[in-house]
Amino acid sequence: MNKWITALSWAVLLIALASIFWVLSANANDQYNAGSGYASSIKDSSGKTIIAFDPSAALPDYTASPAESGYYGGVTAGSTNLDTQGNQALATSEAGKAITDSILNNPKDPISMDAPFISAGTDAQANAESVTNGSFDGCEAQQVSKTEFTTHICERDINVTRTCTRDAYISGNYVPVRVQKNISVANAGFTFVRDGSRVRGDFVSPVSGTVLAANFDYVLKSGMNGYTQSSTIVALGSTVVVKAYGNGNYGLNVSQFPLTAGQTYSVYLDINQKQHHDTFVNALLNNLQGKNGTWTTFSLNMVVLADEQTWQGTASWPGACALAQEAGAQLVSSTCSVGGGERQIVVDGVSHSVYSDCWQYTDTYRTQEADEGTCATYAANSACTLATQQCAYSLDGICLHQNVTYSCERKITGTGMVCGGEFFCTDGSCAQAVNGQSDSFQKAVSQLAAVAAAGKDVATMNDVNVSAFTGRGQSCRKAAVGFNNCCKASGWGSDVGLANCSSDEKALGKAKERLLTVDVGEYCSKKVLGGCLEKKRSYCVFDSKLAQIVQQQGRQWQLGIGFGSAESPNCSGINVAQLQALNFAIMDFKNFYADLENGSAIPDGDALAERIKEQVAAQMQQAGGGK
Repeated sequence: MNKWITALSWAVLLIALASIFWVLSANANDQYNAGSGYASSIKDSSGKTIIAFDPSAALPDYTASPAESGYYGGVTAGSTNLDTQGNQALATSEAGKAITDSILNNPKDPISMDAPFISAGTDAQANAESVTNGSFDGCEAQQVSKTEFTTHICERDINVTRTCTRDAYISGNYVPVRVQKNISVANAGFTFVRDGSRVRGDFVSPVSGTVLAANFDYVLKSGMNGYTQSSTIVALGSTVVVKAYGNGNYGLNVSQFPLTAGQTYSVYLDINQKQHHDTFVNALLNNLQGKNGTWTTFSLNMVVLADEQTWQGTASWPGACALAQEAGAQLVSSTCSVGGGERQIVVDGVSHSVYSDCWQYTDTYRTQEADEGTCATYAANSACTLATQQCAYSLDGICLHQNVTYSCERKITGTGMVCGGEFFCTDGSCAQAVNGQSDSFQKAVSQLAAVAAAGKDVATMNDVNVSAFTGRGQSCRKAAVGFNNCCKASGWGSDVGLANCSSDEKALGKAKERLLTVDVGEYCSKKVLGGCLEKKRSYCVFDSKLAQIVQQQGRQWQLGIGFGSAESPNCSGINVAQLQALNFAIMDFKNFYADLENGSAIPDGDALAERIKEQVAAQMQQAGGGK
């Protein structure tokens, strides 16, 4: 009976240990992953650390002679009669009573040591060395792989195009033209006067030009007792004799006689009668003036090639719109936005039609070139996909700068051994392919480094209003006239076109390449006649990548505290209350990983032992309920 109970006790113990083993195995790989990574990083000093380790100094309540040591006296010692101790525990302990009650009240389950779950464990225990070297029959080699997705945060300028319109307007001027006109000057158009022995009729030319041909109409109504006399007519340099009773139309021998508008010209009329000459001349004058109630008709008719001014209209265009004055603006396209045709305009009371092929053009200018910024590596990687993009800041409603998130895929492979359904890495290289995130250790260290850096900043200040990660504001000229873009994100080591940039601008460019800046914004620093001749872009520059990450992802993105305006950047530090409100676990520290891997320092043995002591003490206190 005692032997049966003893066998049953060992079976129950094996089952309990197996259960514990399977429960703990769920976390084994995670712990192995972190442990293997850490062990690899300190492998040069691990031996010294173990040798110098003092368990009594590191482990609370440690004793070299626990009560349980009485059960084992060494390989040469006699039996300690564990059976008697086991039976006593079975009869008196709570666990023993539970086991006894289970035996008496539950049906007996047959247990076979050949059962697979028992034999596999015993075989593995018996052949532990062959499991690790891969020669154990119960293990087989297997290659594993895992696809890992990581997110990366970067920022970049975006391509900015803006449009403006140009409207045509009608303009015009007067131009000389020669027009053939028929001009007639009748009695009322003359001023008739007595000029010596004849009558002179003066008229003012209404036009300037050349008389091509001329004639006059003449009906003489001047007589005495019905007697009508002949007359001599001199006009436009031509002389015509009109015989008595010769009333009618008479041609003048005129060719290319010049006229000037506003100038007075004269026509002469004489009566060919010696007797009573004055009486006839006076009667002619009165009749030409209509004073006797009768009229002598005289009308001068001319065909004139007149010199005139006519208004001619045309469609005119203003100069380039204000966007063309923007620093660095480039014309991309110009399209007609209002179609052509005839339009009317009234000048001096006269309506004129003016034609244009187009009455409005819309011009498109590129005011900012796209810049990959800190996203170049991810944009060039075919395994990376743009996940999100958010405008960082705008100018006049136009987004200039974006915060971008890329999602990148990476496949991790490794070889290990599968033993009893559990996978084991034979050399640790495949741990990342099986468990956890590959950057879990780096992320944890980065968080600790950020907190430590903040504490260092705060510790060096004595003021009440202490702050950490303080930066400084700097600016650069962007695409200004006379030199290239001094705000470029890269190329500062080789681009000779940046020779005109100041030393501060070159230093800022290097800081941007090292990922130490936060882009604050852009503004026009020089304006002339409504056009922007020079722009400036402002940045907050920090001393470390950790400071940049905490300031941008913590202060700005988590707490919503901005960096001021482009004209006046606010690069102040983060105070203690703000630091306490930050969630370092959700920050992306990948930009810091390279610095961590290249410049990390492994703690020495004493420091490592002290750290272990502190961690174990904290775990013991937590397990003991804080006592």
